[in-house]
Amino acid sequence: MRLGVVGLGVIGRAVVRAADEGRVPAAVSAVTTRTPARAEPFLRSLKSRPPLTDLAGVVEASEVVMEASGGPTVEAICRAALPRGRDVLVVSAGALLEREDLVALAEKGGARIYVPSGAVIGLDGLKGAAVGRVDSVTMTTRKPPKGLKGAPYVVERGIDLDAIREPTVIFEGNPIEACKGFPENVNVSAAVSLAGIGPHRTAMRIVCDPGLTRNVHEVEAVGEFGRSFIRIENVPSENPRTGVLTFLSTIAFLRGRKAPLVVGT
Repeated sequence: MRLGVVGLGVIGRAVVRAADEGRVPAAVSAVTTRTPARAEPFLRSLKSRPPLTDLAGVVEASEVVMEASGGPTVEAICRAALPRGRDVLVVSAGALLEREDLVALAEKGGARIYVPSGAVIGLDGLKGAAVGRVDSVTMTTRKPPKGLKGAPYVVERGIDLDAIREPTVIFEGNPIEACKGFPENVNVSAAVSLAGIGPHRTAMRIVCDPGLTRNVHEVEAVGEFGRSFIRIENVPSENPRTGVLTFLSTIAFLRGRKAPLVVGT
């Protein structure tokens, strides 16, 4: 598999490193980044350095194009890759909400858009449950202040995260609203809604908790299957907005794509 990577932040570097070390059955065919000078030390550290090019070069060289560059870049990547039959792996899943046009573009191009599980577990169970009747899905994300700083919702409302002394709900709504207000913080809510009952019916709550050192996600689903409750406490990566599980699940997805035995729905 020829894998192109757009974005060399925490997630992009982790996947490229895994491929370089043989932990992903893929050759990184090309990469691109907004900050090529900052990427140079990392690229020089690889055993097999991929070409550093632009988006067009990544698409040309690859079978699968991975987005690890943030929600605002997803549409451009999809429009460049999907018509050419290149599959796209989208980490910033929030950018796919209410974008049926991109799904149609994939279908027309004979390509697929993949969304890895990211920072939450249990999506297989939710997908299975959604085949039947699901009455409600509620997701609660709890993060320390540093994991929420800089989010547009926080900035626009002048929320002083450092002044919060106890767990405080700072947002309630749905994943569409959450991903607009917290584009780098809660992409996992988009994955949950896409796997389950959709973004309009999924309830989303964000809690700022100064007592936490980890990012916590809780998902409760109720339906004809019964009730499920999942809680995961993610260790933050070097980027406090991103849990380690986010890039581990992306690596696991890429490994499973070529595996002779595939486990899970």
